[in-house]
Amino acid sequence: MRPLRFAFCLVMVLVPAATAGAQTCGAKGVALQILGSGGPLPSASASTGYLVWRDGRSVALVDAGGGAFHSFGRAQGKLEQLELVALSHLHPDHVSDLPALLWLSDYRREPLPIVGPSGNTLAPALDVFLERLFGEKDSAFPLVRARGTTLRSTVVDASRVEPTTVHASEALQVTALGVPHGVPALAYRMTLGGITIVFGGDQNGTNPAFVEFAKGADLLVSHLSLSMRAKEPQLTSLHATPDVVGQMAAKAGVRGLALSHIIEPRREEPLAGSFSGFDADTVRASVAEVRRHYGGAIVVAQDLQCLGFGDAAR
Repeated sequence: MRPLRFAFCLVMVLVPAATAGAQTCGAKGVALQILGSGGPLPSASASTGYLVWRDGRSVALVDAGGGAFHSFGRAQGKLEQLELVALSHLHPDHVSDLPALLWLSDYRREPLPIVGPSGNTLAPALDVFLERLFGEKDSAFPLVRARGTTLRSTVVDASRVEPTTVHASEALQVTALGVPHGVPALAYRMTLGGITIVFGGDQNGTNPAFVEFAKGADLLVSHLSLSMRAKEPQLTSLHATPDVVGQMAAKAGVRGLALSHIIEPRREEPLAGSFSGFDADTVRASVAEVRRHYGGAIVVAQDLQCLGFGDAAR
């Protein structure tokens, strides 16, 4: 356990396989557990997924890319505890483990709220996506819906300029804002136990409203997918370069920054040097560029890492 001290205590715990059966995150106060810190290319890391804890309960899941379901099990997350599943967008590295997660739906009797973006010509809206996967007729996984809980979907217009409230309970408040990523995509702002976590999602950083949306958050989860060598429009139109990531965090005045969705290409991959995880030197240089613009605490996310907020969350 290694504390990083700024306005609150951000605790990082790496969970070895030998202790995977024990509860390791969120036993007291609010915590964020990284289920997947990788991207769409094959690597040692799972694809994107984040689990929000409060007082030992897994209350919200953000994205469920490949490998996130395995991490959800190792973290001892419980589908029956979730107040919300929030999907940033419908690329496979963010949603491919959703059928595996919902195969557990017989553990839950209450409707499961799922929120996600509207559609366009490149991707369906969330409700259409869920119907194609889990609908009662002609879907890919009809038995998922037959086994247990119903799904209560909320579609957010990703083109809307103002944030949209998508969940409001005594324990958890969540708003969503569209961010530019080619397909309709959402960032999420979650407040619980006096702590605010913002999930920036995949975005290129050109929506000026995002800075205000993330303003003053205790933790901003930003995706560091590209290196400073990325110049190709097909990459920079989808993801922010490290300088943009640092500038967004600085302008928003967030208290801590977690860098995730690090893409680790093989050396023979086209444009390999444009991705942040190309090699150790590229990762260091990318983080250093973020640091050049943002002076707060920075954590480079790793799978099953736990970022806790201690007594500040009580």
